[in-house]
Amino acid sequence: MNIYNHSKEKLTLANELIYEIKVKEAMSKDLLLFNKNATFREIQLALKKKKISGVPIVDARKNLIGIVSIDDIITAFDKNYVDNKISDYMTKSVITISQTFSVISAINRLEKFKVGRLPVTESSNSQKIVGIITLSDILNRLLVVIQSIAEEVERKEAKNTQVSENSIKEIVGKPLQFEVKGDDFDNAGRAASITKKYFQKLGISKDIIRRIAIVCYEAEMNICIHSLGGDIVIKVDDNNIVICAYDKGPGIANVKLALKPGFTTASEKIRALGFGAGMGLPNIKRCSDNLEVKSSLKAGTTLKATINLGEKK
Repeated sequence: MNIYNHSKEKLTLANELIYEIKVKEAMSKDLLLFNKNATFREIQLALKKKKISGVPIVDARKNLIGIVSIDDIITAFDKNYVDNKISDYMTKSVITISQTFSVISAINRLEKFKVGRLPVTESSNSQKIVGIITLSDILNRLLVVIQSIAEEVERKEAKNTQVSENSIKEIVGKPLQFEVKGDDFDNAGRAASITKKYFQKLGISKDIIRRIAIVCYEAEMNICIHSLGGDIVIKVDDNNIVICAYDKGPGIANVKLALKPGFTTASEKIRALGFGAGMGLPNIKRCSDNLEVKSSLKAGTTLKATINLGEKK
């Protein structure tokens, strides 16, 4: 799931919400369940009809006892036991998640164990199944919540007046500067939040503000994750907003590779926190009208992102 393809407003909300939204709010409750006496052929026909790729196996009390995936069914066809009962073949060691956990826990388990779905149990001490959760379920729930919040923001922002030439002139030559510390996730996003509010007061268009905030946020996160610390400086001239990020760190070995979506050098610890998805530089590039990245394995990285004071071409 790539939650980083949305606007900065949605991006920051998504990072917050994946810790706040509970699994029970995002899971699918429309369950397809089978008992251990079902055959692979029966399950295959049901999966085809429902257009899903796996199904939990339960006992009479809906306690989870196994799971069968589309791969299991393909194997059954290949080895000619498709009409056998699944009891001797189903996967009995199943990764589950409690409905009371946050969806960040679900995301981490889906990624760690390389599975497409997680059976959801009534509690952490129970095997009674109450739902199924996938990355698509999580994304759909995020979008619903974010849309609701965005609509409220839209109503408030509609009252703002558009930026005047005098407003821009007032801030030309007066850069905003922020210190960013390495591994300081408690304050990560501070520069983006302050910058966003600053430009909102000037009435700059929502699209430009969101792009500025995405660039600032991703630059901050890169400094937090990959360096010993650094600075972000935002400058404004008559036509552009220029965001510069400087860090003291090991540098980027291959800038071209780092600009590819999904490429990451983040540690398991960082990824377990829900960060390091490999979308930082790609998102900065996507939101910039021009991007320059210079990096040295000895001196660190310098990033310069330019956003025109107009709609992105």
